[in-house]
Amino acid sequence: MNGNSEKYLILIHEYLKDIMSLSSDEETAKIIEKYSAIAENDNAALSLIMNDCAVMAREIVNLRNNVSYGGNDKKLSALSLDERLELEETEKIINENRFDYYFQPIVSTRDGEIYSYEALMRPKSDMKLGPAHILKYAELVDRLSDIEKGTFLNVLGIIDDHKEAFCGRLVFINSIPEAKLNVEDFRAVSTLLLKHADTAVIEMTEQSEADDESLETIKERCRNMGIRIAVDDYGSGYSNVSNLLRYMPNYVKIDRSLLSEIQNSPKKRHFVREIIQFCHDNDILALAEGIETAEELHTVIILGADLIQGYFTSKPSPEIIDSIPYDVKNMIIRYRQEHEDGRDQQMYCADDHENIMLERLVKEEIKRIVIGSKGGGDVTVTGTQTLDTQLHIEIEKEFKGSLTLNNAWLSNVKNRPCIDIGEGSDVELILAGENILDMGGIRVPESAKLTVRGDGKLTINLDANEYYGIGNGIGLFHGDLYFEQSGRITINAQGQTGVCIGSGSGGNIFIEQGQYRFNIQGDVGLGIGSMYTDSKLVIHDCDIGMELTLARGASIGSIGGNADITCYKTSIKNFLTGLELVGIGTVGGEKCSMFIHDASVIINIRGERCSAIAALEGSTNFRLERAALRIMAGGEQALGIGGFTGDTSIAQETGDTHIKLDTPVNVRDFLDCKRVRPIIGRFVFTINGEDVFENTGNNNDGH
Repeated sequence: MNGNSEKYLILIHEYLKDIMSLSSDEETAKIIEKYSAIAENDNAALSLIMNDCAVMAREIVNLRNNVSYGGNDKKLSALSLDERLELEETEKIINENRFDYYFQPIVSTRDGEIYSYEALMRPKSDMKLGPAHILKYAELVDRLSDIEKGTFLNVLGIIDDHKEAFCGRLVFINSIPEAKLNVEDFRAVSTLLLKHADTAVIEMTEQSEADDESLETIKERCRNMGIRIAVDDYGSGYSNVSNLLRYMPNYVKIDRSLLSEIQNSPKKRHFVREIIQFCHDNDILALAEGIETAEELHTVIILGADLIQGYFTSKPSPEIIDSIPYDVKNMIIRYRQEHEDGRDQQMYCADDHENIMLERLVKEEIKRIVIGSKGGGDVTVTGTQTLDTQLHIEIEKEFKGSLTLNNAWLSNVKNRPCIDIGEGSDVELILAGENILDMGGIRVPESAKLTVRGDGKLTINLDANEYYGIGNGIGLFHGDLYFEQSGRITINAQGQTGVCIGSGSGGNIFIEQGQYRFNIQGDVGLGIGSMYTDSKLVIHDCDIGMELTLARGASIGSIGGNADITCYKTSIKNFLTGLELVGIGTVGGEKCSMFIHDASVIINIRGERCSAIAALEGSTNFRLERAALRIMAGGEQALGIGGFTGDTSIAQETGDTHIKLDTPVNVRDFLDCKRVRPIIGRFVFTINGEDVFENTGNNNDGH
């Protein structure tokens, strides 16, 4: 091909493309004139080709102008060549009734059994046109009524031919409200519908918003025949609140767009819960469609959905299946039981800067408050001192903001927190009034931060095998905990193993202000610190009081790790009773380092094997400055300061220490008096009523 030939072909191609895109004689004439002038000046043969193309173009435009499809002419004229071929194929499919139907089970959330089926159109075509294509082109050429008639006659005919396979179950048949059947077609469809009135459910699938007259006609016909109605794709397109009120159907199918990854979206969960609640209030069954994962299934069942449809339970099939997979059925039954137990049944999503009134949520039977779906904000939760709400709070991940509790009484099921802070969050908890958390505390995961402020009170009541008050679980790390409140935190804990402030694996704890009252009963327990890893604490400007009754435990420090504790400008009064105990320090760790200054500490401890300040089975380094210390210890093996390895050093400067022991053990076997160095102040050591060491001056002379 030479250069001129290639140029001419390109020119003809551009010419034809421009011609085919036009729809009027005037526009076509301008394009023909433009290209004809180019051709005439360039090549006579090309000019003849152009003229032939012009004749063809005028015929195409005339054909377009002479064919009318009502208000769809412009849409038709804008179709591409491929779309025109699809339109032609669609009309052939409709004319020849080339449709198959697949049946997808709709499953009951009560027992996992198949409740009904939806009949889904499958066009038979080599062009692989889907239902959406068929509806699109049928609407363009005003043939939706033919689709409507064909769907009903075909599906009802299948029901007729396969009665035993359906086993009396319902069949949802898609209907288009704006597709108006003529009298003859309506009679044909009605005859079959009346025959299967106990089986058919008319599912309204809207291509456009139905007018009131069409809607009333459909409703009246269905009522007269005893046919049930379902609204499809609720929550998208034309299926809105207004239409739901207009239809008042028997079933509402919640659109897939609201259910996709619903477990990760508080706003979706809130909206879907409201839809389901509306349905139940009006004797409508709520159907969650398009469920594709176990997480979505779990969430919609917990929210109260009555029926499930989607690939996760069963894909559409040309065969009418009798049951869904056994494991999926059991999953549904298990999730339904959770719902029946009331777990996470009702939810409220808080807006930014909202003041939530608990009394209103109780009336609405809300069970859960979700905070931070937009990533930040300041939320206040207000209640009354006597209003037990049975509510708990979830704070979304990456939340940055404050939560104020004002006379709030929250609770949760055992082993679940009353306030659950999401990963990566930075939460300021402000206490106002008197607040109560029942059966669960505040979970702060490793990547989160919690700062407690305010002059109010907080009481946490715990009763579980494993528990934590503020922090995280026994096998987990907790995030940064800052306590800067002036009010009181009270924790009452009962269980096998747990910690009031901290976690099993540890994390940063900064106790910088406030009052603390802990009461712990159980097997293994800890007041403040890390259960099984090293604990480093700085405690100041606060008032701490604890009562512990434990087989094994400590008030401040660690159970299994080392303890490094500094305490100043603080008052501590700890009372411990049990078997293997440490007041401040570590029960099983190798080292305890304790520094007290400008503080007052009282420890009363009684156990079979115990010490007030110590690494019970390791080395202890204790230092006191400008502080008062009172220790009363008793039991089969009871020590005041230090553990049972004998590796203990005590230093005091300007202090007042009095240790009283009541024990048959020979304390001198475990404490070398030469390593007791009171420089200034009073230091008295009494064993079984006898002073064995006393210093009342400015030196370390004692006996």
